[in-house]
Amino acid sequence: MSWRPADRKAVSHDARRPDLTSQRYGADGLRAPATRTVSSPSRDGEGRATPVPGPPTSPFTLNRRSLFAHTPTHRTLERPYPMPPHISVICPTYNRGKAILSTLESVRAQTMRDWEMLVVSDASDDDTDAVVASLAARDRRIRLLRTRRFGSQSGPTNIALGEAAGEFVAYLDHDDHWEPDHLLRLREAFDDGARFVATRARKATAAGTVTGTAHPLSLCWHPDIQLMSPLFENSCAGHVAGLAQQVGGWRESPVGLEDWDLWLRFADAGERCTTLLDRTVTLLDDPGTRTHSLERRFTHEIARFDDALSARAAYRALADARNQERELRAVREDLLAWYGSLADSGELVLPRGWRGGTAALEAAVESQIRENGTVWKGLALVPRDTYVSLCVPLSTMTAEHADRYTRYFRATMHHQMAYLEDVLPHGSVRR
Repeated sequence: MSWRPADRKAVSHDARRPDLTSQRYGADGLRAPATRTVSSPSRDGEGRATPVPGPPTSPFTLNRRSLFAHTPTHRTLERPYPMPPHISVICPTYNRGKAILSTLESVRAQTMRDWEMLVVSDASDDDTDAVVASLAARDRRIRLLRTRRFGSQSGPTNIALGEAAGEFVAYLDHDDHWEPDHLLRLREAFDDGARFVATRARKATAAGTVTGTAHPLSLCWHPDIQLMSPLFENSCAGHVAGLAQQVGGWRESPVGLEDWDLWLRFADAGERCTTLLDRTVTLLDDPGTRTHSLERRFTHEIARFDDALSARAAYRALADARNQERELRAVREDLLAWYGSLADSGELVLPRGWRGGTAALEAAVESQIRENGTVWKGLALVPRDTYVSLCVPLSTMTAEHADRYTRYFRATMHHQMAYLEDVLPHGSVRR
């Protein structure tokens, strides 16, 4: 999730960049792929969008109807290679300028060379298109597509999915970077039969200071874990071509968390994720990125109170350092029981590279708790019509997802629920 809040300037849908197609030949003497401007749908006399029929095999058609009625029309591009690539890399971007070059170069440095890269400009109005086109002139595997302004990554990504020629798809945010073996690790998993794959990531500042690395426990996968946690960002993930379209594509929302929403729909459709402990991705950790500015509209409600005074007293009780040890003990007991039950279900996926099997889960849980500490962070008091809600804001895209999260937590995390009822006033905790 790398769009910056300042990137949301409106741009007319029919605005055009200067012609970038005149530079037809690169330094190697080979014809460069033309910069692509994707037109908006035509409109009838009343201003309504008029759909333009696509090819019968359009990936944007499921169940005999268009999945993305807002999506601009498409034309078949001339492919700059004789055979389809193994993996299509999709990189949506907006006003990244020359800074995008280091991201693109991390793809060009891949040891697995059989790829194409679709860089999708979300109507950038700086020099991003020119920068990408210049590199594409020297590397025919890179193609630039330009779309109308969406303001988020979902629209451009859906368009790129319709243009992708690869057997598999991998995603890369325009300010993240891959290690040279990232695509190779994905390909190895795909060749072993995986349909949905994710690798490990670390976070680093623009200056290169590492701020964190994904804990091994966060690479354990289960449908219920996917419900409760985003697990990994899109720069870490890849899947078989067509899978995203089969579940409805990337959904647009000002709330964000588009990747978590898609991964959850994969799980709901019965897909299972193969995860790798190989750290192959570096994510930009910067307060200016979109991740740090997204609105959290939905909440997990803990308790209700008749007045603000009682609610503030409950808030202070949960924040009291004297209760922290009891809280951590409840969290520990819940997680140990939870991971044990997930392992017993037979559906828990341990990441490749994990040592010790399910017997190592207890030590991993203890290690993660030491790293993360208390879970009751970011508590909020929200006035309602007839009461005040003590809740935890959730970074979910939909109210339906938030409701599923809350119901699952209340039914599964028994020790934490008991802790809350012990610390908070009688009858206030929501069940």
